[in-house]
Amino acid sequence: MEDARGRVSLAVFRFHLRGRACCVVCADFSPVILTDLNSEQDIGANCLLAEIGPFRFLIDSGVHPKKLGVASLPRLGRLPELDFVVLTHCHLDHLGALPVVLRKQPRVEVLCSPASALVAKRILRNSVTVMLRQREEAGVRDYPLFSYEELDAVEKALRPLPLLSRRVLRGVGDAEIAVTLHPAGHVAGAVGCLLEHKHRRIFFTGDVLFHDQETVSRAEFPSAPVDTLVTETTHGAVAPLEGVSRAGETARLLELVNGVVAHGGSVLIPAFAFGRMHEMLTLLGEARRRGALAGCPVFCSGLGIDLADYFDLMTRKTGAVRFRRRVLQELGVRSLSQRFVPPGRDLPEKGIYLLSSGMLVENTPAWRVAANLLDHARNAVCFVGYCDPDSPGGRLLGCRRGDTFAFPGLDHVAHVRARVERFYFSGHAGRDELVAFARRCDPRSIVLTHGDPPARKWFEEALAEELPGARVFDPAPGVAVQV
Repeated sequence: MEDARGRVSLAVFRFHLRGRACCVVCADFSPVILTDLNSEQDIGANCLLAEIGPFRFLIDSGVHPKKLGVASLPRLGRLPELDFVVLTHCHLDHLGALPVVLRKQPRVEVLCSPASALVAKRILRNSVTVMLRQREEAGVRDYPLFSYEELDAVEKALRPLPLLSRRVLRGVGDAEIAVTLHPAGHVAGAVGCLLEHKHRRIFFTGDVLFHDQETVSRAEFPSAPVDTLVTETTHGAVAPLEGVSRAGETARLLELVNGVVAHGGSVLIPAFAFGRMHEMLTLLGEARRRGALAGCPVFCSGLGIDLADYFDLMTRKTGAVRFRRRVLQELGVRSLSQRFVPPGRDLPEKGIYLLSSGMLVENTPAWRVAANLLDHARNAVCFVGYCDPDSPGGRLLGCRRGDTFAFPGLDHVAHVRARVERFYFSGHAGRDELVAFARRCDPRSIVLTHGDPPARKWFEEALAEELPGARVFDPAPGVAVQV
């Protein structure tokens, strides 16, 4: 609603706590209890239970990318009755278990950005398709964890909130909690979340990037102090790379691509279907328009191409991204043929192969094409995103030229003669940037999430030194901490 001056007034959402008694500690102070429901202290099934005064809610509900079946879920067995869920963004390690939560508590509403509300159901639908395939191929009897039919309930539960607009949620009696979603960079629709209850201010970063990307602008986080900061720690074990910039990496990637194409080779760019593929399409399209990209075919396939329509819609409806589907025509993007060339034999059609998955996961288009390119020195594989060291992509990055690389299921062992390079287009903030943000927040307590043990350890030590007056918590899985 708008007032007489056209200003947006504070919208009030009513949440019925279904008879649960309020627990009032005192008029001016309510405890904040946080429980990490991820099964491990790592980057996994992101799901944080927050208890603030009478309110109980989740920040995200994802699945663990390294686990299968029920083991991939967060610890959802003893959830209290929830008042709401905040979805920070639509990567599956934050979104993938949401249908399971809503099956248990179907009346819960899910607060998210307008961009996330547009794409969440489509991404979960693809997840069901993948789980059904894994049930048959890998014998994972737990799959699918949810059905196509359950996705209608997810869509109905989504409550998109305007970004940077403070909203008040009401519970029993006069209990109130205010929610403000802040753009987080990282990927289309990603948000950080500020919660205010009485005199307490708690900020959850989610996954964050403080630099502009081709399609997504940098984070816009609050500058005022908070009482508690819950921060991601993804790059805690990664020291900043001297002299590395996004512009420099773009120039290096284009130089390699043009050189390979000029010598009759092909380039494989494995990319995550949600976000990174559209980032690369926009980058390549802009380079083609200014004559900085070789005139060769560009091949794409899978979910990323389907999501191009959604990204175009986000651009027109929400302004959360800068992507137009016409770039596919400008690049002359062609579909990848499903009649694969036998492994080890080079591809007859030379060009740029921009394919999922970003980590070269088995039985994906990128993995299948890599089986054709790696044996031939004129080709290249360019990784443009994070690769877990245990993933096929991570293992390939650890190979030297001449090493062997096996493709299980294809009866092929490649000799790595193609050039394999990593380019630094991370969607996560560097560790020094996150420490600087923590200093600006000046919190009394800091809670670490979304990081492997070495990353968390670095943050624990760095934050203790930079903010000696703050308490730093690294919660064990399933153990509640009061902050």
